[in-house]
Amino acid sequence: MRICLSAIGALGVLVVVPRLAGAADCPSFVDPIVLNGSSAAEPLVIAMAKVLAAQPSPTTLVYAKPGSCVGVTSVQEDATPGGACALGACITGTVEYFDPVANAVTTCTLTAATHVDVGLSDVWVDTCTGAQPKAGVKDTSGPVEPMLFVVPKASQQLAITAEEAYLVFAFGSASQAKPWTVETNLAIRNPTSGTEQVIAHNINLPAGRWKGMDKGGSGGVVTAVSISTAPESTLGILGSDVYDANRDKLSALAFQAFHQKGAFYADSTATSFDKRNVRDGHYVNWGYLHMITRLDATGAMNANAKRFTDWVTGATGTPSPFGDVTDVIIQAKMVPTCAMKVSRASEGGAISPFAPAADCGAKFEAAVPH
Repeated sequence: MRICLSAIGALGVLVVVPRLAGAADCPSFVDPIVLNGSSAAEPLVIAMAKVLAAQPSPTTLVYAKPGSCVGVTSVQEDATPGGACALGACITGTVEYFDPVANAVTTCTLTAATHVDVGLSDVWVDTCTGAQPKAGVKDTSGPVEPMLFVVPKASQQLAITAEEAYLVFAFGSASQAKPWTVETNLAIRNPTSGTEQVIAHNINLPAGRWKGMDKGGSGGVVTAVSISTAPESTLGILGSDVYDANRDKLSALAFQAFHQKGAFYADSTATSFDKRNVRDGHYVNWGYLHMITRLDATGAMNANAKRFTDWVTGATGTPSPFGDVTDVIIQAKMVPTCAMKVSRASEGGAISPFAPAADCGAKFEAAVPH
């Protein structure tokens, strides 16, 4: 759906599982694959983790979510993946995993520095580092992640333009871009966040120069926006997969990009889940889930990294524990690339026509609510 801003302008099936909080030291994981980075990737990681935990020979996805660019760094700087941890490589502290006995996502504390198999990023490596991946580092693109501006359910706001978003987040309380002029009610992330980076490239405001309150992760944004007592002046940013699981608390704004003549929801309407405007190029705030991995001297990934990237891309040479991985991607509220009609080759770059080798657009449309 397109919205005419001259009429309303402001300037003018995710698997739901219980969570067990825990600060205890981590157990000995069964066949662990260590993931680090994007918090927006959490719905996909959880959906995959539940399937893997139920296999006859289970695998445990051990997941930390400090932000996309932290995930990139933890792999890029890991020059000795079989040895000591270099500065910026490896992870310690809080991670989460799916515990099949408790049937819950559980957190625990990694006390020893642990090498990362796959860095998960919502953005290309050069968005984080200013340079192409280092020698021995591979960036594999996965499903598409739309990024959204979100407001409390009680808000009357329907859309935002790129110009408005630039003013709001560049100048905060001084922006005069009503109603979003209360800086403490702007729920943002930080320069390591792929969500902020994707949107930053589409409103021409570098991440890190934003006004607002860093909420530390997607969950923090959901909480801050949904419980706000000032719904009209509250504005946040989220991955659409996280938003789709919280539509009872939040509303997404239509977005009018620079040079567009109207605003578009990521979906065809405010209430559908079809991501039609993302898939055909009308909604521009989107990127790919990138899987960042190390390569050995022969150009091969380690076995854990290869298993995970093959599962997500559907490139497995043997039967996958997920059957058709597009089912899991759709369940996690992401868009499989085979459902896309457009592509892009850089952050916020030009959108080009795309014809997948095996089009799953009809399957995607049939699987999501309308």
